[in-house]
Amino acid sequence: MAQHIATRPHNVAAWALGPKQRTLVVGSAKYSSPPKGYVAIQVIDVAVNPIDWILQDSDLFGLNYPAVFGFDVAGDIIELGEGVDDLHVGQRVIAHCAGGKAPALGGFQKLVTVQRNAIAELPYSIATSRGVVLPLGISTAAAGLYQEGFLALPLPTQKAEPVERTVLIWGGSSSVGSCAIQLATASGLDVVVTASPKNFDYCKNLGAKQCFDYRDKDVEDQIVKALEGKTVVGAYHAVGPDGAVQACARIVDRTKGKAIVVTVRGIPDHGIPSSVRAKAIASSAIFTNEIGPYIWRKFLPKALETGVIVPAPDPLVVGEELRSVQLGLDKQKAGVSAAKIVITGIS
Repeated sequence: MAQHIATRPHNVAAWALGPKQRTLVVGSAKYSSPPKGYVAIQVIDVAVNPIDWILQDSDLFGLNYPAVFGFDVAGDIIELGEGVDDLHVGQRVIAHCAGGKAPALGGFQKLVTVQRNAIAELPYSIATSRGVVLPLGISTAAAGLYQEGFLALPLPTQKAEPVERTVLIWGGSSSVGSCAIQLATASGLDVVVTASPKNFDYCKNLGAKQCFDYRDKDVEDQIVKALEGKTVVGAYHAVGPDGAVQACARIVDRTKGKAIVVTVRGIPDHGIPSSVRAKAIASSAIFTNEIGPYIWRKFLPKALETGVIVPAPDPLVVGEELRSVQLGLDKQKAGVSAAKIVITGIS
């Protein structure tokens, strides 16, 4: 049964008024009760992803404007749409929003509407400013790891059984890489990653078995040697400069197992061996199949409670309130390492 609030609360958003507009403008936003299968969340914290400043700089998807960006939020449920019977008003949650699609769905506002399958309860032992680092990273990692036609790993569980398979994650200390390490480990796989040496311990604490410096000239040979005798399920390219997708492809082409690379970037026109499949990841695709509901509603709430999944990377709080979102976009664009930009005190 839907739960509605008696009076319409006042909403405020950080608006992109037009394509490639440099500064977001904070102003009033319409609030409507969530439709069937959706939930309204009063936002406490937001996190910034590279896609946010890319949307602002490039108008990548030809959005309708004015638009509200933002994919990662943490906050409290204030209203339920019809058919949402496994969540309740007042619950503290994290959520993966559909930034840019429609103003009501973008995360950079005080009151956001989110589909129920993109929401997970957040234990009160985890601060919202920490939990908020996860949403888009979790969905993007899951999209590459679990979907048919991608790496198609066994789904993660609270107590993983070893499957004697290995996955390579390129960019293990990134937001997506941090989530991919933990999810793959929860699926019973051995995880090998690339990262900067200063982040080796960070990656190992998340579950990586071996770490390699992606800047080493012979890093491909090092990884291939480490993978000798192992069955490799493929490579997950989470972040990395031009040429990293091709490096992943060359590595899986020289190892035993599936010759597939999944990437958060586009597929390069050249440099992929003909025997290797390369597929681009779309995080929202998991909500068109069973992966999204499993990860977000069945696995993640309990995994956060038990510590099987921990919020990573660490939040880097750069400001408060919606007026600080533009600063967050600028700092993310400038680059961060083993950290995620967070803005607190949204509501």
